[in-house]
Amino acid sequence: MYRYLRAIGLGKYNTKKKIRELTDYVKKEHTRQDSYQINEAEELVIYEKDFGEAIGVAVAEVTEKGEAERDFFFPYVRGLNCLFHENPEFEKYTSCHEYACICDENNLGIPLIFHVNNIIEYLKRKNGMFQEEFNCITLSGLSCGGMVILPIERDEHQRKKERQGNEIRNQMIDAAKAGDVEAMEQLTLEGNRSKKEDIFTIVNSYFMPHTVECDKYSVLGDIIDVSTMKNNMTGEEFYYISLECNSIQIEFTIAKSDIMGVPEKGRRFKGYIWLQGEVDCM
Repeated sequence: MYRYLRAIGLGKYNTKKKIRELTDYVKKEHTRQDSYQINEAEELVIYEKDFGEAIGVAVAEVTEKGEAERDFFFPYVRGLNCLFHENPEFEKYTSCHEYACICDENNLGIPLIFHVNNIIEYLKRKNGMFQEEFNCITLSGLSCGGMVILPIERDEHQRKKERQGNEIRNQMIDAAKAGDVEAMEQLTLEGNRSKKEDIFTIVNSYFMPHTVECDKYSVLGDIIDVSTMKNNMTGEEFYYISLECNSIQIEFTIAKSDIMGVPEKGRRFKGYIWLQGEVDCM
């Protein structure tokens, strides 16, 4: 987990001793605090400390009868774009009280899995403390490596045609899931193009699982906005990038030292992202 700290300007916290100093600081100087009673004996308390406009560190602590038993932490980034999703599913990570959200996403052709950042809100809503069900997600992420590549030249007509093609492809995916053999064959023919042509001339973006960790992805997408941010404690600078990938918008951060090239609006980013997000109701 610590390797993602540099994506939000906390790169010097790279040893167990320094991470303990950081988590102690977050608990002492937290911006927000929330809690959830797990059972009669255990309580989950989460402290969040903002280190900038859209970034920070969360420390979660499980206490038993008022005494801290164990804790974990994660850096977080806040996204900007809310996506409507009905009936998202949730799974608990095996090691601690962290959760993954799983959504069917036709734009990707695979289930979308991300780390849930607003854990306490999820637990309260799951266990009936709020009546509304989750139906929207806001995606974000952190990256430890990537590069900027040139865009595919497209005019407005080509962009419109691409959007229409995505809609048709989504319909074919739905049909294939329902058992339509013709739709399955058509999707297979699309995939065979990559064997004959340069992949970056026919694929403007992609979103693929990376490693065995379910919330890590290899991505290629259009940079639609970029800004330089500074951690208000360390002064380290990093990029906050809005990426459009398969018609899905994701905001993520990356240290300047971890990206090859200069990110600018209109260019493309190719790299790796730990996908996070918040779940809410509209």
